[in-house]
Amino acid sequence: MSARFDCVATATPRTLPQASLPIMRPTGGAQVKTRRMCWSVIVALTILLAACALPRSGPSSADFARAERESSIRLVEATMADAAASQSNVDASFVPDWIAAPEAQTDLIGAGDLLSIGLSENDGLNLFPSNGQGTFRFDGLPVDPSGAIQLPYVGQVRVAGLTPLDARAEILKRLRRIVLSSDVTVVVKERHSRLLSVQGDVTHPGIVPLGPETTRLSRLLSIAGAAPANQELATVTVRRGSVSSSVPLVDIYERPAQDIAMQSGDVVIVRYTPAMVNVLGAAGMQGRVRITRRNYSLADAVADARGLNDSAASPGGVYLMRLGEAFGTTTMIPHVYHFDFRDPAQIAVASAFAVRDGDALLLSNAPFAQSHKILSAFSSVMSTARSATYVAP
Repeated sequence: MSARFDCVATATPRTLPQASLPIMRPTGGAQVKTRRMCWSVIVALTILLAACALPRSGPSSADFARAERESSIRLVEATMADAAASQSNVDASFVPDWIAAPEAQTDLIGAGDLLSIGLSENDGLNLFPSNGQGTFRFDGLPVDPSGAIQLPYVGQVRVAGLTPLDARAEILKRLRRIVLSSDVTVVVKERHSRLLSVQGDVTHPGIVPLGPETTRLSRLLSIAGAAPANQELATVTVRRGSVSSSVPLVDIYERPAQDIAMQSGDVVIVRYTPAMVNVLGAAGMQGRVRITRRNYSLADAVADARGLNDSAASPGGVYLMRLGEAFGTTTMIPHVYHFDFRDPAQIAVASAFAVRDGDALLLSNAPFAQSHKILSAFSSVMSTARSATYVAP
């Protein structure tokens, strides 16, 4: 039987000529057929939606459990023992021999130093013309690579390894062979034999003489102006010969044993390298969170990521993935530490568990979050289908 359609006039906008535009609405059997068709579409879409995986911001707790069964991760229920093991190594220290070494003697003359030597004589021979004050002065006299200086009438005098007073006595001994009454003064004008190098995050990088004001590492850093962006996380590396050793910058001031004595040729590097933890999943803010202090904890990272998303996160599914830890003897697989924020004791563990650069913090979605997505999608389809029942095919 053919369907009967009624014509209903609708008003047109005033900018158009007044006319009637018909809209065809099904009546009778055609209307029933249209609704049956719409419900068929709804059922088909619902089945299709159930068969497809809805998008998620990260793995669920079930995904982590399956990954451990497949031995692709090592899933660890975090404890206070794990938190204690995660803390920064407070025993980081310089080489023991460096700690035990005494301060260097800074007044010794060395090759490359420039000396000022004053000679005066009182026997009337006038071998060394005076400057009006009875003294002849050699300014800027270099110590040659062999450690000696050259003086007129005296010849070569070895002064390397001597203090200025010892060098004076050695020159006087040589000078008295030709002058009966004389005196000598020896002053180091410039030191080039005992140098230190300071580089990195300092205000005044460069070469610094090893002197009374730089005998200790803390004094050297004060002169160089250590100024890293984050002093708490900065490290100081000392390279002595072929050996390098590093400690946190704050330990040099807080642990006196780490304020080691400097030696000629030491290279000191102050460096701060920003560290990040990656936050994924149902967090208030996904992205990279900067580690701002020593022993920055998992709870700190969650807080800086604006906490758990109240409408999506599962407080029982907080995971920290750490790469590069050995499992067994030969296989290297990620360690994943599980925290259950429904348990106050686990929140305490998270507050003590220190994260590292490159760690990944994953907050799993609550099961209801996925159900909510399905219901939302189903509601949208229902709304579209309901509207279609009032419009002819």
